[in-house]
Amino acid sequence: MIVCGGDALTHRLALDLIHLYRERVTLIIPSLEEGHGSQLAALATEDGSVSVIAGRGPDETTLLAAGIGDATALALTMDDDPAVTQAALLAQGLNPRLRLVMRIFNSALGQRLEHLLNRAPGHTAGSASVLSSSDTATPALVSSAVTGRNQVIPVNGGTFSVVEQPVGAEPGAGIELALLAPRTDTVVGSGDAPLHTLLPSVHQVAAADAAGTRAVLHLQHDVDEPDPPGSRFPRFPVGAIFSRRLRLAALGLGLLIAALSVATWLDTKDSLPLSLYLVLMDVSSMGNPALGQPLGRQLMQLLASFTGMLIMPLVLALVLENLGALRTVSTLNRPLRTATDHIVVVGLGKVGTRVMERLVDMRVPVVAVERNPDAPGLARARARRVPVVIGEISQHSVYRAARISRCQTLMALTSNDSVNLEAALYAREQRPDLRVVLRLFDDAFASTVYRALRASYPQAPTRSRSVSYLAAPAFAAAMMGRQVLAAIPVERQMLLVATVRVRDQATLAGLTVAEAFRPGGWRVVAIQDQDGHLTWNPHQDRMLGVDDRVVVVATREGLGLLLQRDEGPGSVEAPVPLPQQPGAGSPPAAPHPRFRRGAPPLPRLPRAQPAAPYPPINEEELHADSRRVERRRQQRREEEGQAEEESSR
Repeated sequence: MIVCGGDALTHRLALDLIHLYRERVTLIIPSLEEGHGSQLAALATEDGSVSVIAGRGPDETTLLAAGIGDATALALTMDDDPAVTQAALLAQGLNPRLRLVMRIFNSALGQRLEHLLNRAPGHTAGSASVLSSSDTATPALVSSAVTGRNQVIPVNGGTFSVVEQPVGAEPGAGIELALLAPRTDTVVGSGDAPLHTLLPSVHQVAAADAAGTRAVLHLQHDVDEPDPPGSRFPRFPVGAIFSRRLRLAALGLGLLIAALSVATWLDTKDSLPLSLYLVLMDVSSMGNPALGQPLGRQLMQLLASFTGMLIMPLVLALVLENLGALRTVSTLNRPLRTATDHIVVVGLGKVGTRVMERLVDMRVPVVAVERNPDAPGLARARARRVPVVIGEISQHSVYRAARISRCQTLMALTSNDSVNLEAALYAREQRPDLRVVLRLFDDAFASTVYRALRASYPQAPTRSRSVSYLAAPAFAAAMMGRQVLAAIPVERQMLLVATVRVRDQATLAGLTVAEAFRPGGWRVVAIQDQDGHLTWNPHQDRMLGVDDRVVVVATREGLGLLLQRDEGPGSVEAPVPLPQQPGAGSPPAAPHPRFRRGAPPLPRLPRAQPAAPYPPINEEELHADSRRVERRRQQRREEEGQAEEESSR
């Protein structure tokens, strides 16, 4: 498998493919000096299971050197839609059977590109999938910020809801996802130090008590209600053409004209239609009414007068449009002085923009803060009429303008961990009880920040999320030909909702639902038969047929083990240690003998950034293309030095 990119998502994806799916991976890194280039280069191994091509983009020469002709899948994770599009078209021409996974922010472009690639001639065995890291992570980020709202996951014919309930409460038709440990000031759950028990067994749920378990996380299913019968006649899209303010203004003007008409009728004793006609003539500032003329003549006179009134606003709009006055930042909405209980989104990058749009769709009041007046997300905010404050969040004027003192949550979603932390610390200094959601990449750094904030502000909720951590499993599953529906964050741990075909998984075929359940690994929550009918929480004795598609909830390690391919040229056989689940002392559910035999232990995913410094990069161990690039750079530096010496002489 080939992965091309150099940012945090590429780093997470490479670690998943290497340690969870045990795949042979070739990394194409555009630059060693930018992003996570040095960390990615350090993943290269001597046995060739992980090879690196550094300093090159995904051109034809580089793709051929990476083995594109024999590759199973290619992931293009660059943060550049045109570059991803060009590389995808080139890669499909080199290998039509290739499985393409592309990261594209523009959803309209992504849909058209996916349709184009999947219907290309000769494209029979391969597939193309377009994903967006911001779209994948947005639901989890929003559920962490909005209090009193459950995370909702759309599925075929209904939705899944993630509900947190106290210990001992009746679960109803829900399925236990996790046992949440009590909050502490020193420990935060992560992939390296699991604090919560994910996918607990029946014995673990029965043994849970209020002393050792804060709450139980349940997954519930809600069936969509049928759409009401529509009208036979199409409705005129009034709301799409006329804004709410314009409709209210028109209503007020109509009521005022009606009141004046009634007053004229009472005063002059004329007929009511004639009184209305005279009032309209007075409103349009026209004299010489066509009294005694036919009704058609009077209507044409009114129409001509109101048409003339439109000329001056049209001329003014044309002048302002040519001067560019309608496209300046001054057209951005400002937060109301009475704004309260809203959510402040810091950073209108790709992630911040998606979160802002999701909050607007949920009818949650939101205020955006962006320091770059030319940020692309400002156009989206203007179109959604979202109030925006331009400036640094650490400036007191920006803090006051965004009304952070009266907001319910502050979301720091820039791509810089330091900027996010600075925004959270400044806001906490001004308001110690503020709820904060931080976007942080490194697990170790997130744990340190969490402990510090909990110790200094014990009463204020703090949540940290990593966009790459939430999005990487979806990209990895797409490279394996599967689909991840959603990611459910449990602090810095995570559960994944994915669809799997039983025919492709030897660990599921021929087993019942109870036998297929692996505590701490995966659990079948729904079955979709050949007719597309979805059965939620099937009976434990239900046999999984080879033609069934199942919806599973799995941990990252469990999904990696479930989707591993059979040992072949593309996989790597390597022993992995068994992860320790909290509460492992509880007696687990006895697995079926057919499942227990040959079932490998769940792998552990190492930290994306270890506590120790990364080892120095040895250029001689990198790919030959990287060495050629380095030699060219050295020759260029020598030539520049010689040119400077000659010019100094």
